[in-house]
Amino acid sequence: MTPPATGPAVLRLVLRCAIVAAVLTALIAVELSSRSGVMWRLITFTYQANVLAAAYYMWTIVSPRADTRVGLRGAVVLYVVLAGVIWNLLLTGRSMGYTPANVLLHVVVPVLALSDWLLVGRGWGRVHWWHPLAWLVYPALYVVLAVVVLNEAGRRAPYYFLDPGSVGVATVVLNICVLGGCVLAVGYALLAVNRLATPARIDAV
Repeated sequence: MTPPATGPAVLRLVLRCAIVAAVLTALIAVELSSRSGVMWRLITFTYQANVLAAAYYMWTIVSPRADTRVGLRGAVVLYVVLAGVIWNLLLTGRSMGYTPANVLLHVVVPVLALSDWLLVGRGWGRVHWWHPLAWLVYPALYVVLAVVVLNEAGRRAPYYFLDPGSVGVATVVLNICVLGGCVLAVGYALLAVNRLATPARIDAV
């Protein structure tokens, strides 16, 4: 299915280019301004989600048919929005605050991605009820990486609320359950927006 030609093509292109530019600018700024560079930050969910977003939206610019992959699109929006909300609520005091790179990755990209979901691509595909459950898989795998793999490798989890050494095992388990609930809640909110904007006859991919 090809995206409708009557869609807001200019707005779509501006938002997608802005997302890609914001992520690339942030990565370059971190690489040039920090002693440790970008690579070690790729263990964080925020950086992984933003790199995924940049890759996805670049793909949609090159191949507009990628917009019909509504399940993948929803996952990208969900991940960057959650990363931004969690960072702004819990982590600003633990990660150098509102530096230009942090603002781009934790504020600008989530706002642009959510705006794209709300304003662009109405009728391009319908989110199925099971998509939010599928979107939970990647965060779950990330939790395994953060809590198990990194700790076993002698490295602390990149987020204090996932670090048993900082908050205790019971609190980590509770935090994981809360985060899982948040992923599902935001996922079904995105589904609701999509259902309101998309005719039932259009199948999601």
